[in-house]
Amino acid sequence: MCAARLARIWVLALSLGCWVLASPLWAGQARLVEESDADQVVVETTDASVDEVLAVLAAHFGFEVERSVPLGQTVRFSGRLAGSLDALLERLLRHEGHVIVRSAEARAGISRVVLLEGKSGAPPSAPAGPIAAIKARLGLKDGSAAGR
Repeated sequence: MCAARLARIWVLALSLGCWVLASPLWAGQARLVEESDADQVVVETTDASVDEVLAVLAAHFGFEVERSVPLGQTVRFSGRLAGSLDALLERLLRHEGHVIVRSAEARAGISRVVLLEGKSGAPPSAPAGPIAAIKARLGLKDGSAAGR
């Protein structure tokens, strides 16, 4: 009896191990949960990349996604993303250089999303203090006018 039980546990463990090895651990999931129209869309995500969420939206709304540079992002989403299609695209692509091609004939008004080189993550360098900021705005350097 004990040997039969150990054999079942062994088979179960082996099956689970094969399933884990066969499934890509790095891939997230995204699926459309609810959509009344392009004004209210809900996407449920589990560790999904921007490309995975875009693929779900593109398949549902019938637009194309083009990428001109290799994927280099690490932004991932988990949870529910809700809002209009435009709001979702704005949130998804805020760290990506992109162009949204609109068309009156396309479903939801979007025919293509083109992803360009990503935006720089570093903010522009700020002046050292308020006086330096004023000098920079006026074009002054070291207390003198730049054109003098």
